[in-house]
Amino acid sequence: MLRVLLILPALFLALSSHAEVSNFRVGIGWLNVDIHPSTLAKKHDHGISLFAEFPQSNYTASRFIVYRLNGENSLRLHGFETQLMWGYGLAKPGLRMYTGPAWHHETWNTANQNQRFNGWGWQLGTGIQYQAITVDIAATYRQANDYHRFNRRQGLRQQPDPILANLLISYRF
Repeated sequence: MLRVLLILPALFLALSSHAEVSNFRVGIGWLNVDIHPSTLAKKHDHGISLFAEFPQSNYTASRFIVYRLNGENSLRLHGFETQLMWGYGLAKPGLRMYTGPAWHHETWNTANQNQRFNGWGWQLGTGIQYQAITVDIAATYRQANDYHRFNRRQGLRQQPDPILANLLISYRF
């Protein structure tokens, strides 16, 4: 994994010297999943995400994220989220702000069971684009139905607050 993080910037620089600029972006992210209260992920469980983003205009874009998390207590999570982004600055250098609906599908592998969760959410993000590099911080607040059913089976009665947060860095091709 460390090799990927070291090779990725060099690949971006090599490709940038030859390609005509478009708005298609590819990147990597640091992922945090927090579902509180729950026996699943906690604030300190982190993972990695890979994503592709395509701004259709300076005000609309779409993003597809795949992610993986290896937490404590044999917790493993992998899944994807697709996002529709409405905002400002999505296709031009400078400040970016956006919000919009998201849909996720993920599989949780714990020590004694596998669970699948999917559903809608609402994401909010901001960032900055300098030349071909974009850095964003974004979070998705998810529909809690699947997580609440899981909690009830575990004996927890409280409604959970599932949040997926990402620190994303991408390169525009």
